[in-house]
Amino acid sequence: MKPTKTKNPLIDKLLTLKYRINDAYNNKTKADSETRADKTYVMSLINDIRHNSVKFTKLCKEDFDKCNGLWRQYETN
Repeated sequence: MKPTKTKNPLIDKLLTLKYRINDAYNNKTKADSETRADKTYVMSLINDIRHNSVKFTKLCKEDFDKCNGLWRQYETN
């Protein structure tokens, strides 16, 4: 029997943020370089969590503050 994968809610939230950034890029509501840098940052966090999923249960303060700022910046109206 294969072991089941546990779902990490942190990855789900970061993926949702990545999708918001993609939407802003596709709708051209932000500058291309700005959205590309933000998406790269979020994707690096997602990759780190996926590769070290046992160690990551929450983000450090700096990453948490940055992601909260991105949520506000890419908030859909």
